[in-house]
Amino acid sequence: MGEVVQALVYALTVGSVYALVALGYSLIFSATRIVNFAQGTLVVFGGYLAWWLYDQAFDAGTSIVWVLLLVVVLAGLTGVVVYLVAVAPLGRFDPKTNVGWLVTTFGAGIVIQELVAKKISSEGQTVPDLVESLFGWRGSVVRDVAIGPSDVVLVAIAVLVVVGLELLQSHTRFGLAFRAVAQDRPAASLMGINPTTMILLAFFLAGALAGLAGILVAPRLGIRFNIALNLGVAGFVAAVIGGLGSPRGAIVGGLLIGLVEGVVGVLSDRPDAYRPLAVFLVFVVILALRPTGLFGRRIEEKV
Repeated sequence: MGEVVQALVYALTVGSVYALVALGYSLIFSATRIVNFAQGTLVVFGGYLAWWLYDQAFDAGTSIVWVLLLVVVLAGLTGVVVYLVAVAPLGRFDPKTNVGWLVTTFGAGIVIQELVAKKISSEGQTVPDLVESLFGWRGSVVRDVAIGPSDVVLVAIAVLVVVGLELLQSHTRFGLAFRAVAQDRPAASLMGINPTTMILLAFFLAGALAGLAGILVAPRLGIRFNIALNLGVAGFVAAVIGGLGSPRGAIVGGLLIGLVEGVVGVLSDRPDAYRPLAVFLVFVVILALRPTGLFGRRIEEKV
């Protein structure tokens, strides 16, 4: 029973991290039909920024809530900078035929990583648990499996963010504008929608989500540069499995990957060697059965 609880805790916590990264991919894809491969680096940037603000810049008595809010805003603005530097200079292009954005966004992630290493820190860091800092709860033990404050916060915030984005996309004019801009920018402009504003908003929200993921994952996994690529790849796989552009698909994909990795960790004595293989097999099987992902929709274009 303890092993089952261990796998479920791993699936919920680590899967929620993947889900937050996947949500960033889905947001940008919803508005632009491109994939921002700097998303994983933005998570690491948010974590290091949180550590620097909390440990170096502010007084010791500063509430971590203020640090959280500042990190989310600054990470969102950094996401906007990624668009202005890596995507906007490409001009008006068809993302299906011109894949220059793949190289530029990946390059932007490398630049951000190098700037963080030189200006903030090049060593692994961590930040306090949000719940522990606010309420003093240090965690509990269930079936010999430790459940920490960061675990609960990660899962709760991932669910709240998904619900909020679902409502944003399906019940607000902003959501309709996102989809309109992604499907046909000229037609969206004729309807009074400013495509550039919507795209900037998408990159800001995706960056803010990455910053939020960074400050939440730091107490759970720590922040170091070698997790940027892993988070980016896992988040992208989760987004594709769930269906790019679907918030609920992002969290389902993230939790599914977390569950697969958790089960492998319980059953195998070499989990680090077999987890990528197991995730890849699940990825291939799902795409073979559902090429658009579990919640993805096929887009039909009229010619």
